[in-house]
Amino acid sequence: MKQDWDNIRRHKYAPDETPDYWPEGVKGISQNGLSLLGVHTATNQLYWDGQPLVTERRLATFERAMALAVTIATVIVAVVEVARTFGWSA
Repeated sequence: MKQDWDNIRRHKYAPDETPDYWPEGVKGISQNGLSLLGVHTATNQLYWDGQPLVTERRLATFERAMALAVTIATVIVAVVEVARTFGWSA
């Protein structure tokens, strides 16, 4: 049976009220609207009405800087501990 995509797009949201704790503008998906959700067969990437869904988040600049600082500190501590194990001293 052929889908009426224009009709599906007109009724993609559920008519029900959303919970108060949901962000403003977020609506539930209707059963017809679920037809707009797709999965690429080769990559398993999610699509909504033909548009790829963003399913990754990158660290902010501050978070990357903190991760780098922790990594450097960890390497320094490891080097100091190895040096102490072999009896090296400054």
